[in-house]
Amino acid sequence: MYFTLCSNNYLPFALSLGKSLKAFDPDLRLIIGLVDRIHPEIDYSAWCGVEFLPCFDLGYPEFETMLAEYNIIEFNTAVKPFYFEYLFHNHPEVNCIYYIDPDILFYQSPELLDSEWTSEASIQLTPNLLRLPEHLVRGELASLKHGYNNLGYIGMQRSAETDRIIQWWKDRLTTHCKLDKCRGIFVDQKWMDLAPLFFKGIISVKHPGWNMAWWNLSERKLGKSEQEYFVNDPETPLVFFHFSGFKPGAATMTERIQSAEFDMESEGALRELFDNYEKQLLANGYDNLSKKKPLLKFKEPPNELKHRIGRKLKSKLTNGIFRIFGV
Repeated sequence: MYFTLCSNNYLPFALSLGKSLKAFDPDLRLIIGLVDRIHPEIDYSAWCGVEFLPCFDLGYPEFETMLAEYNIIEFNTAVKPFYFEYLFHNHPEVNCIYYIDPDILFYQSPELLDSEWTSEASIQLTPNLLRLPEHLVRGELASLKHGYNNLGYIGMQRSAETDRIIQWWKDRLTTHCKLDKCRGIFVDQKWMDLAPLFFKGIISVKHPGWNMAWWNLSERKLGKSEQEYFVNDPETPLVFFHFSGFKPGAATMTERIQSAEFDMESEGALRELFDNYEKQLLANGYDNLSKKKPLLKFKEPPNELKHRIGRKLKSKLTNGIFRIFGV
């Protein structure tokens, strides 16, 4: 079983993910955990073969308090272990459940995810980096700030140990799923750095074709043969790519880092990959759906005049410092 999480404005990404999965298995079960209310202007029935499960249908009373304390990113990530618990409990026939971020696309069959399990394993994680770099790379700095695994992907296998992990993770994310890097917290992700200290059976999948993204381009070169994309070597297929921070029309791969390092190449496999992804998002209603404001009332940042001016100055000064000093 597979699931993703998003609010209504991110549905084009989730639908693109779903189509990439179902291209390999039309009967594959994908659940879109809708971290939002059902929107009266969206026809959810138009997407056949995809199930929608709104977060408040799970029945967790904690969500009301969490919603009052978290912004949209924090709440979308905080509900992840709750969905794992709910799906395991309500689907006893399912042994493995995979969470996949909506801004991921698959280029090989998701059946490959099953090949990494052992009988003692509890969860699968994908580390940001696999090689010792020759010099400091941005992916190392990103790992120090955000955690050394990327939780855009996590697989869980049913076991008593997995239940313990879910309960521990739920408890922490109920109150401490914050974008607060100054305090060493980065939503649901940084917490998983601690998991190997407390729990058994955590698998680190060190395959360069899993979870390729901007933070590991220093060690992974995308190529293309006549048949498929590959990473570094034609014998190593690209399994799934994480388009984290990308928006159609953007000149860079991610809007999260202001750096020429992530300008898209004018030619080559990587540019083709992003161009095709942009077309898919537009075909899946990006121009319309991305403008839908979430119907849930997430916690908003202070919005008095002084706060708005402060945020604007911070943005301008940060961009100005980067342009002048390159830092």
